[in-house]
This record gives sequence, structure tokens and C-alpha cells, in this order.
Amino acid sequence: MTTSVHQETVQVTKEILWNFIQDKERWATLIPGYLHHELPSAQQMIWVFQGDFGIIQKAVKLQLDETASVAEERLAFNLVGLSDNINGSGYFEMKPASDGQYTLIGSLTMTAGGFLAAMINPVLENFVPKTVEALVQSMAREVSQ
Repeated sequence: MTTSVHQETVQVTKEILWNFIQDKERWATLIPGYLHHELPSAQQMIWVFQGDFGIIQKAVKLQLDETASVAEERLAFNLVGLSDNINGSGYFEMKPASDGQYTLIGSLTMTAGGFLAAMINPVLENFVPKTVEALVQSMAREVSQ
């Protein structure tokens, strides 16, 4: 199991940042390797992205199920691999910083199961931190525009 957390400080109002976090369609396209997404319901999203796992690059399909939402604070979710035996969880959180700024925090935990777990889990140790950092940085840039 690999977990990574990344945070960025943004100069936006609380409402703007929270609306952005809740709008999965706005940040779905910012996922590194984004190919497309679907929104079967308000609490569910399916991401398809090109995963760069070192020597292997492949399309990965994950289902995001929103598990908890604390208004203007935190959005938590579980991930279920639809194309591969990769599962996980994560959250986006916002906290007040200084001078009207807010800290956007993103966290992701992923683990592979099945017969390929021994090969995939070490690759996730590099993939997860890079993905979380790139996504949170892109989200911070996008919401600040």
C-alpha cells in the first residue's frame, strides 16, 4: 500500500475552492495521463487515464465513489479498479492558511492485489506521489485562474 499527500496554498475564497473540489468534472481532466471520464451519478465518477508505470504504460480505469463530504472542508472517496486489481482511497481537504489564503490538500492511497501485486505495488511507490503532486498542483493553478 502506497500513500502520498501533497498540499498547495491558493489565494481564493473558501466558496470558490470548495465549489472546485466538489466539481469532479473540473478536476478530472487534470489527472496526469487523462483520457476521459464518466459521471454515472453525483457521488460516482469513472476515470480513464494513461498510467505511466515505469516500463509499462497502459490505460487504467478506476471508479471513484464519494464516501464522505464535510461541507467546505473535506471530500473523501474510495477507488475501485475496473480494468486492473488496483484499489485505494483518498481525499481533498481545504484548510485556512494566512491572509485569506487556503491550503488545498490531496491524499491518495493505492494498492494492487492479485497475482501481479508483487510487480505493481513497487511501481505504485513512485507513481502515487508523482500523481498526487501533479494533480494538486494543477488543481491549485486551475482554481486560482
